[in-house]
Amino acid sequence: MARAVLDTDQRDHSSAPPVPERAREDEVRDSVANLWDTVRAVGGGTDLLLDVLEEVRSSLEGRQAHGGGMTEEQAAFLVRSGTMTAQQLEDTEASVARGELSELERRTRLAAVTTSLDTREVAELLGIDASRVRHRKAKDGLYAFPVGSKLRFPSWQFTGDPGQPVLPGLTAVVRAIPDDMRASSVLGFMTTPQEDLLVDNAPVTPPEWLAGGGDPQEVVDLLESHLRS
Repeated sequence: MARAVLDTDQRDHSSAPPVPERAREDEVRDSVANLWDTVRAVGGGTDLLLDVLEEVRSSLEGRQAHGGGMTEEQAAFLVRSGTMTAQQLEDTEASVARGELSELERRTRLAAVTTSLDTREVAELLGIDASRVRHRKAKDGLYAFPVGSKLRFPSWQFTGDPGQPVLPGLTAVVRAIPDDMRASSVLGFMTTPQEDLLVDNAPVTPPEWLAGGGDPQEVVDLLESHLRS
């Protein structure tokens, strides 16, 4: 009888998750709840939350697929070609080893998602239906990037002016953005004041330039130069 009681006790303990594991589950729930609070604080809803989680999943998949550092041959080429000095290469590899670049990439990719709108939100903003939003995107009238099976439309292309809600000259700029250019890189370009775009002798961002009536070709040329560098 004592043996049977002991076996039962063992089965009960083995079937219950360890206390530390339950604590970790609580932390996960708290983290998701905090993320949801943050999404709502920036005016987002469940669609944005799901897109953020999808971007995190995609980022983790990409990290797993790309693995570790570069080969010796790749490193030698970067130095020979003048792309990096030996010291710059060493510093970069050290940053990669510390995870700094992966963390920066993750943050910038998430920033691209959290500062964008979904198709429904764009439709409401422009006063059109979702099919017309997708049509405009297909005709390069709007810029969007995929997150999973859905599209996200960066907010930098919208003016906040009901009379002209989309930046003038946007189509020319959208057509100059390569399909393989990361949304985070596009965001960085569009939100950085450019020395070649001057208003009252002060550098402005490409959206500010366009909103002020600047020539979109100036932005196109600057983007192409940026991509060549």
